[in-house]
Amino acid sequence: MSEIDVVVASDEHLQYVDEILKTISDAAKVRGTGIAKRNPGYVKQKMREGKAVIALDGEKFAGFSYIETWGHKQYVTTSGLIVKDEYRGCGLSRRIKHMTFTLARMRWPEAKIFSLTSGAAVMKLNTDHGYIPVTFAQLTDDETFWKGCEGCINHDILVRTNRRYCVCTGMLYDPDRARSVRDADEEVSKDIVKIQEKIEARFPNGFPEEE
Repeated sequence: MSEIDVVVASDEHLQYVDEILKTISDAAKVRGTGIAKRNPGYVKQKMREGKAVIALDGEKFAGFSYIETWGHKQYVTTSGLIVKDEYRGCGLSRRIKHMTFTLARMRWPEAKIFSLTSGAAVMKLNTDHGYIPVTFAQLTDDETFWKGCEGCINHDILVRTNRRYCVCTGMLYDPDRARSVRDADEEVSKDIVKIQEKIEARFPNGFPEEE
């Protein structure tokens, strides 16, 4: 296996969208748990906006994740983390998480970063990055975000509980929580220079203005 490159996605990576969505769908079937469905147009938009991270082994797709803002950029999610079966167990999920997490912190430094997940491995990754478990009430109240859960097989639980809880656990990184910042900085410290260089290469003129 050659060195796997983890970068912020762009137009040149649109060719991988169908494979990304199939990998996410297949993983959901194997796990038997909820993963909100995304359509090709949505994933392509994230790539064009520089809000997606892709891992490539040469020209072969290896992994993916994306970020999104909610509640007037007061909150950010890093979502859809997926690694192809043949690349699991080599630390690739952590490398992708390092990139999405650092991108979110650089682009929206005052935002809270949160995650909804039912996977133990992702919970461990989040904890290492300074996230703590929280109630759903402490997450964004942006209705557009919660509408995205409608594609999950467990959405009926969310509805029945009036959005108080579901199969997923809510986890939150708060930049105003000193312990979280300390844990996050320690987690990404080894790779931070290389990660920042790649992010800056994707945005040579700085981050674009957003409405």
